[in-house]
Parts: sequence; C-alpha cells; structure tokens
Amino acid sequence: MYLKEGLNEMLLGKSLNDFYLVIIENRGNLLTDEEYEKIVNSKVVYTDASKEDIDDLANCFQAKGLPKEAMKIIYSIARIRHMGILTMINDMVYDIANMEFVDLRRNQIICFDNLANYYDDLNARVRFFTPEEELQLRQKMVLLDVDDQSKIYEYESAHVNQKDSEDLTSRFLALAKDKTQVLSRKLK
Repeated sequence: MYLKEGLNEMLLGKSLNDFYLVIIENRGNLLTDEEYEKIVNSKVVYTDASKEDIDDLANCFQAKGLPKEAMKIIYSIARIRHMGILTMINDMVYDIANMEFVDLRRNQIICFDNLANYYDDLNARVRFFTPEEELQLRQKMVLLDVDDQSKIYEYESAHVNQKDSEDLTSRFLALAKDKTQVLSRKLK
C-alpha cells in the first residue's frame, strides 16, 4: 500500500495541527489473533473493568481448560480503550506512535482533541528518529518529539476512563479531512 519511506515523507510534511490526541475503543467485534495477542501481551489496556480484573477472569477460564477462542471472546466483549496520536494519510487514519493504519470497522474514536491545543512549534516537532538514537526502534521512523510528555499522559488519564462511549469517528473524519461521507464509504 504505502512504502515506509513514502509514509515518512508524508508525515514529515505535516504540521502539528494535523495530529490529534484520541481515545480509541474497540467496536466489540471478535478480535483477530493478532489483536488478541497485542492486547493480552500489552502492559496497559483500558476497559470498563481494570486490566487486572479482565486478566483474572481470563485466567480463571483458562484454568478450567477453555480454549483460546473463548478467551478471545472475553476480551472482545470488554470495552478496550487506548490512546493514539492520529493523522490522515489521504483517506486513511494513521496512528503515528504504533505505525499502523486504524481500521475504523473495528475501532471507534470516542474522544479527540487537536494536538496543537497542547503543543506548539516551541515545545513539539515532527521528526525522524533512528535506532541509533532510540535503541528500542528497529527502523528509521517519524514520530512526535515533545519536550513535555506529561500533557499527553494528562489527556489520557482525563479521558480514557470516561463513562460514555459516543462514537465520534464521523466527526473526527469530517474535521480532519473535511469530508462527512468518509466513514460510510470505509465501513462498506
């Protein structure tokens, strides 16, 4: 679809105002094997209950010999939320931190705010990072470089456990892309 070099080029050309802090919630569809592995091996997963509660329930089911498919169902019906920093790449939504496109058939945006409401050119920038600079990286990539991460953590803390789950995906797309029909096209 997109070569990594091409994605990097597009991301580097974007201003801070093209990025959004968002809370993403799964739509309750059965998780794929890849999504399931990502969730159970993740250190931070937000749900209606705590990750520990869900893990305890899953461990209890596992102890009773239930197959992996049953475990996937437990995680699939839980409201699993995480924070992302999203931008648009043509008609697609891209999560810059996780370096992946967001599948809007499987995820909904329940909270979003423009990154430029928290940062400006003095305290944040979009730039290349290399494995030499950041040892956990395996390849060169474009990420946000912010002087003060606490604003992102505060945003996450304030919104990730919100009670309501109104799907704001269409509003996000309309604002980020100035199109109102993008979501309906994507979901078909």
